[in-house]
This record gives sequence, structure tokens and C-alpha cells, in this order.
Amino acid sequence: MAPVPSSFQATSTSAAPASTADSAPGTTYTGDITHYSPGLGSCGWTSSSSDAIVAIAHGIMDNGANPNANPLCGQYITISYQGSTHQAKVVDTCPGCEDAAIDLSPSLFEAVAPNGDGRVHGVEWWFNSS
Repeated sequence: MAPVPSSFQATSTSAAPASTADSAPGTTYTGDITHYSPGLGSCGWTSSSSDAIVAIAHGIMDNGANPNANPLCGQYITISYQGSTHQAKVVDTCPGCEDAAIDLSPSLFEAVAPNGDGRVHGVEWWFNSS
């Protein structure tokens, strides 16, 4: 399991599904969301702006020697904000994201935070069970 820096705001909650082996089971991450222009991601897949995809903060993604072999690639997460939830596929690493921040495709960002100005604070997310 990859170490989680102490600056992460992560809480254990029974409402969160069990997560992958590379993330702490039952961990809900709280961080900012931003959006980016997808293309060829660190997982080796090409995505478009209309796909429900995310790039995970570099500290959590921890790509190692071959980012295409990262076990988090292809995993799904649930994003929860202001009473709505959305599913997204992990396809990329966000090198500029700190702590538990995630970068979303433009269409997913609009679905999660329709009134967001490019950065939204206090969004919860977790890895879905496999």
C-alpha cells in the first residue's frame, strides 16, 4: 500500500465502498476538483473531454517505473459533492494536484459542479470496490 501523506484529509466511513489494494480500505478523500483537457493519459489510454474520467493527484497515483502498469489505472471512483454522486474512471496522473485533489474531464466537472469556476473545494471521493 502506498503511504498517504499526513496532509491528506482522509476519513474512514462505512458509507464508502471498499477500495483497491493501493488505497486505504474505506478511505474517503476530501480535496479540490479542477478540470483539464484529456488526451493520452499516464495509464496509456486516450480519452476525450466527454468521457467520465479523472486524473488522480501524483501523491496517491505514485506511478513507479511504468505508469501504464499502475494498479489504479482503470479503477473507478465515486465523486460526491452537494448531495450528488458521479462515477469516473482513473486514466491519468495529475502532477499539479496536491493532497487529495483530482482533475476531471470538462463534461464530468460540469456534471459534478455546474456552477464551479474551475476549482471547487471540499469534494469527497473514494475508490469503488473491484
